Amino acid sequence: MPLFLDTETTGLSPASGDAVVEIAIVDSRGRAVLNTLVDPGRNIPWQATNVHGITNDMVRGRPTLSQLMPQIRQIISNEVVVIYNSSFDTPFFPGRLNEALSVECAMRRFTQETGGGRWKKLDIAAQKVGHRWTGNAHRALADALACRSVWEWLETSTRRDSTKPNTTNSPPGATTTVPCANCSTMLRVPIGKLLDITCPKCRRTFRRQT
Repeated sequence: MPLFLDTETTGLSPASGDAVVEIAIVDSRGRAVLNTLVDPGRNIPWQATNVHGITNDMVRGRPTLSQLMPQIRQIISNEVVVIYNSSFDTPFFPGRLNEALSVECAMRRFTQETGGGRWKKLDIAAQKVGHRWTGNAHRALADALACRSVWEWLETSTRRDSTKPNTTNSPPGATTTVPCANCSTMLRVPIGKLLDITCPKCRRTFRRQT
């Protein structure tokens, strides 16, 4: 069963020195496996505080990400980890959470499943799936729980679609192309099946109804 992870940070770019100020991981039942503020080792800009409400005083004396990494690795090892906008969160972690069995992007999949176009923000996705917020949006635990609701909606939608008869006129052996849920590489796959697809480029596995 998947785990759902979310972070709050000092900014947008770990390459420019931004760092995690809060992390939450919840399990498939919505129980918090990890939920803690994090000392980023730097000042939190007021612009970031305006988004998530986390101040320098709140993180003072909290564990650093380096101190938390052994626990995080133990939690996610060989597990499927789902993140809303995984390409944002993963660069903040050493190894980009490669201890996980796979890292799935709920934002990418939700956008694809709802007609494509521009990426859909978490609050929009949460509203679409009828999520009931507990806690404030833009705090790690509340956002991880919202991500879980979105993923459950996607999984239910996939199971529902998989029970529908294939009414296409596709000939036997017909294929289509789908983007990798992790790196967007286009992959050729059979039509009309519920598949667990492993991307040869990034080695991540994701599920897709074609």
